[in-house]
Amino acid sequence: MKKILLIVLPLMLLISCEKDYLVPVAEIPGWLKDRIAETEKEIGGDQKSGLEITAWIRYTYKGDYFYEFINPLSSYWPHLYNRKGELMTFSTMDIWKYQEEKCCKTFIWKGPDYIDGIEW
Repeated sequence: MKKILLIVLPLMLLISCEKDYLVPVAEIPGWLKDRIAETEKEIGGDQKSGLEITAWIRYTYKGDYFYEFINPLSSYWPHLYNRKGELMTFSTMDIWKYQEEKCCKTFIWKGPDYIDGIEW
């Protein structure tokens, strides 16, 4: 029994150190992984940065994925990015139509103090 524990325990520790994404890593674009890593670094350096309550959410719209950065402290609409990491604005797409027709909300990453169930 001790041998099994000596093998299983280190494996569990290694697995628990993996990034805490909420979808498979293969589904996250590289640019977004980089943004999340930057955010986590900033949170680690400044616990009062406000980023600990943010989240990245993926939606489906017109057969493609779009990503929103949710920051409840910001008075700006959620920052909206396409799959390539390009910021979407009212001049690049119909944001109102997107807001009405987006579906399939999937969290990619949540800050350590993000509160589930609150719609920002």
